[in-house]
Amino acid sequence: MQSSSSQSRIERQHAERTPLQERAANDQFDREPLQRPHGIKVTYRRMRFQFEAGFPRYWVEGSAFKSLFWTQLSTAFQPGEKFFIDSARALKDEIHDPALLEEIAEFCRQEGHHTAQHIKFDRVNEAMGVDIAGCRKRYMWILNRARERLTPMQMLAATCALEHFTSAFADQYFNTPELFEGADPRVEALWAWHAVEEAEHRATCYDIYRQLDGSYFDRIDTLIGAWTMIIGCAVINTLVLLKRDKRLFTLDTLAGLNYLFGVRGLITRLAPTFVRYLHPNFHPWTAVDASYIARWLRDNSQYFEDASLSDDQPESP
Repeated sequence: MQSSSSQSRIERQHAERTPLQERAANDQFDREPLQRPHGIKVTYRRMRFQFEAGFPRYWVEGSAFKSLFWTQLSTAFQPGEKFFIDSARALKDEIHDPALLEEIAEFCRQEGHHTAQHIKFDRVNEAMGVDIAGCRKRYMWILNRARERLTPMQMLAATCALEHFTSAFADQYFNTPELFEGADPRVEALWAWHAVEEAEHRATCYDIYRQLDGSYFDRIDTLIGAWTMIIGCAVINTLVLLKRDKRLFTLDTLAGLNYLFGVRGLITRLAPTFVRYLHPNFHPWTAVDASYIARWLRDNSQYFEDASLSDDQPESP
């Protein structure tokens, strides 16, 4: 039998729970297990990509537009991955599912290492005169405004929307190889690894949001805003870089706009993925073939690095 003081302490702790903690505690035994395909496990891996010897400024088929589009997108990851990590960490204590907590830890480590590797890529581009700082500053301005205006749950909803965007890019990368045809193999390896891990953790933040009973309205509202932000900023950055290189008014730019927005363009192909997210019962792993994850990891072990040999310091929760 419990003493009266012990019982009083338990009752006081119960009364001090936030609504999210109360809901999570009540539901922890009723939640469905994490929905993951067989063999999928979010896993942090240290990588090493060979950028020391350099690569061409226009590293995708010699196209200024394609190359600078992907180069500027890399600058989004330092502020963007931190936004994602902070969103997951802010609500981690409300989660009581051990499997999801383990996945959150690996997710944060993955995202931190993405930043470390992309910064190396960015430095090479910066040394070639690409305005990396200007591109990153535009992404940071947008994300800082989001931090100021959104609640923790809304930040998490925005992260879910952007993770859906990045995992959709990952699916396209592997299912439509012509989009990266002619890319420098040293750079392509970086983007392929990043795509694999974005696909692998596509559901981590979404399952945090789901377990905390996030609002469907906020999920959809932030999808529209987040996708508009990232696509708009990416296009502006690309055009600014092209103008600096005196490559803006060229046939390559017209071809590049078609590369993004044509009938079979990179952005156009995202439309079905966008619509799928609107379904009330949407889940990131529904009707997704991610067999490419295991294939790439199996065939590219040369990029894996023993953790003791690396000087990178990844984020951890």
